[in-house]
Amino acid sequence: MAKNKQWIHKAQKEWDSTDGHDLKQKNRIARIIRNNNLHHFPLFDTTIFINKTDFTWTKVHPEGFKSKEELLRQWQPFMPDIFFPLKKTIIELDGDFHRNTTKGVKQTKLRNQHYEYAELNLIEIDTNELNSWSDEKLYLFLKEKL
Repeated sequence: MAKNKQWIHKAQKEWDSTDGHDLKQKNRIARIIRNNNLHHFPLFDTTIFINKTDFTWTKVHPEGFKSKEELLRQWQPFMPDIFFPLKKTIIELDGDFHRNTTKGVKQTKLRNQHYEYAELNLIEIDTNELNSWSDEKLYLFLKEKL
């Protein structure tokens, strides 16, 4: 009897999304947003779908497709680290994978192109750099960018 395999997006096959690899940074950003009354209502690790034809985006899983393959011909799924739907802004916390591997560079370029075409503002933060920032520096950065 064949097991029912769960589908995993190709961008996430090399890591376990439950490993919390950037959880500390996300929690820090959430705390700074909350404590400083930056009322932008972020969503963390929420899947969005970008239409490959007209580059519209939705947080709602597109319906009416008979298979995963049919869906993926029309829609590209992404899971931004932090998404501010009201501001149409995404924060991506990019570590070494995004800069130091061929696969990571390619996937990051594709991701960024889709965000740009969908008119979503992208804020990329290097996780190594973020770890060296004080809370005050991070607050001022977020206040300026959001």
